[in-house]
Amino acid sequence: MKSYLFPLLIWLALCVGCASGDLEEGPEREPQEFVALLNQTDVLPSSILSFEILNSSRRESSGARVRLGGILDGGERFEATYFVPVDRVGSAGNLKVSLDVNEGLFAEISGGEDRRFTGSIEIELDDPIGLLGIAYVEDIRLDFRNDATPKNVELPSNLSGFPDQEVVIRGDGFLRPEEGTTYALVTQGRMTYPDASSRVITNARVALEWNGARDEAILRLSPALFGVRVGQFEGELAFESVLRTGQKFSGTLIPDTRIAIDRSRIESLEPRSASRGQKVTIRGRGFVVPNDALGYGMYLTYDGTFTPSNPNIPPLVYSGNSAIIRVPFEVSDESTILQDVWYEISQNNQITGLGATPGVFEGTITPTLFDASSEQAGQSWRGSFEVTSTKQIIYLKYLPGFTRALQNYGLANVEHALKEAILEGVSRDYEDIHVEVRDTIPQDFIEFTTVEIGGPDPSGLLNFGYDNSFNQGGKDTGNLFLGDYLGGVNRHSQDAGFLPYGGVFIESFVIFSPTLFPDNFGTSPEFDRVMGKVMPSLGGQPAGPDDLSGDRAEEVGAAVSLLANLTAHTAVHEVGHALGLAHFPPSVEGHEKKFHNDPPGEGWIMNSGADRPFDVRAQLPGAPTSRFSPRNLDYLKSILAMPE
Repeated sequence: MKSYLFPLLIWLALCVGCASGDLEEGPEREPQEFVALLNQTDVLPSSILSFEILNSSRRESSGARVRLGGILDGGERFEATYFVPVDRVGSAGNLKVSLDVNEGLFAEISGGEDRRFTGSIEIELDDPIGLLGIAYVEDIRLDFRNDATPKNVELPSNLSGFPDQEVVIRGDGFLRPEEGTTYALVTQGRMTYPDASSRVITNARVALEWNGARDEAILRLSPALFGVRVGQFEGELAFESVLRTGQKFSGTLIPDTRIAIDRSRIESLEPRSASRGQKVTIRGRGFVVPNDALGYGMYLTYDGTFTPSNPNIPPLVYSGNSAIIRVPFEVSDESTILQDVWYEISQNNQITGLGATPGVFEGTITPTLFDASSEQAGQSWRGSFEVTSTKQIIYLKYLPGFTRALQNYGLANVEHALKEAILEGVSRDYEDIHVEVRDTIPQDFIEFTTVEIGGPDPSGLLNFGYDNSFNQGGKDTGNLFLGDYLGGVNRHSQDAGFLPYGGVFIESFVIFSPTLFPDNFGTSPEFDRVMGKVMPSLGGQPAGPDDLSGDRAEEVGAAVSLLANLTAHTAVHEVGHALGLAHFPPSVEGHEKKFHNDPPGEGWIMNSGADRPFDVRAQLPGAPTSRFSPRNLDYLKSILAMPE
């Protein structure tokens, strides 16, 4: 073997050399031209120049070179190149190139003096192949300033505001967020309260917030500085900037500052009626975004009477020591609270909380602010709020695999029409039940059921769909939990002996094809007859973007209807499981472990897979109508009753 190794290596080398010599190089790739946007012209020692590369959202870049070419204010020529990373504006926006001037540029230009650069900037963008493109900033002027002192700061006259309110102040030299922080500093001051008590404040500061320009910033009347109590601040307010490099610049001092802190209040609720899990917007003033680290926040007190819609249930009085105290679901800002119609589920599966029972709450809702040393009750809202019967929102979430699977079905160009038909199909089966189906993420409900609709079955079992939601058990009798998620991986489901993956898997519908799966049980020639017009694997011609209105409208429309019906039927069945189906009376032994109709009925949605033939799933002409069994329908109407 060894005697042949050396000649063999020589032969391989010669072959490789000959082959490489015979290869023809392809044409060189022309770099693309882009325009770069730079939104600042004054540069501090800690500035980071951020260039947005316009029209680059579909491009990928691994790095860039920033080349500056021009003259300085003394007349000398300046040229320099810097290697910088490439990021993106947001998760899917344009490419963004950031040049940290502290890593050489500022020192090279400034040298300790204020200088001006006038010229142009070229940004060469690389990708794994080589030079992707060049972005240009023409006729740019950059002023390099060593002094970062906040100057000429002015507060609004007769300043009065609510806790956590944003106050716009004017001045010059406020720092951008990436450069450092400009602070408002109380060197010495005092808060005086209506009861004549007071609190001394010394050497306390709050960071100003960038408002888009050097001459404007936001001063937040932070509870960390001024507290939460109604009162009057009098004292000395100074402003200073601290660069991220550590340099500190003391600026404007306002010796006689007066700021009145007003009482928070609730002004309105919208909507005035909602069901459990629904979002209610509370508007007012002086709401405080909680800050655990600094020890301040807020809560709401519900004081009044709740009268259930069911006349057999007596009114519940929540007053005085029995008033409901609730932390807001989310304090969006100083004027907006997002509150859920809350509910809790006990270990013995009992629903409690405001949303537990339909009815009307009448009374007051009071905001109370607190900090480390005090509380302050605000102005109450008085009125009535109706808790309506439970409404289940179903969100159909389409995954990228769904779009890819449509290529195989030849329906990629009619995806929008297919989604509309799926939405209509799922909604139709839940008609007359307090269910709403959407294919955009709900904004008005905090809790809703999500159904992922994708391509392949991750388990590899070619399932059409699976409900992998798992709360306190495998079956949610009574639909106690509104926020089920049918999709992804659920380890609780796996640990309990069920499949971990959930959702709807449209790629699996190909097993209905007798051509592609001749040995499979349950195939249908109708699948091949309809889908064979558009599926490439069945010899079909994929649908074009205009085929639903052209000569192929009938055959493409039939394929859309068939695939939409299969998808919708599967989604309805799996959501049915999440709602607690199939339903059996408690007297039936093992009713909590029965998930399908027993016995099955013709066209019943919650039959097992073997008892739901292709013609029912696809709703072919002449097939039994897909519907819930009478017992399951009665159950759904009892837990999700339409409002009267």
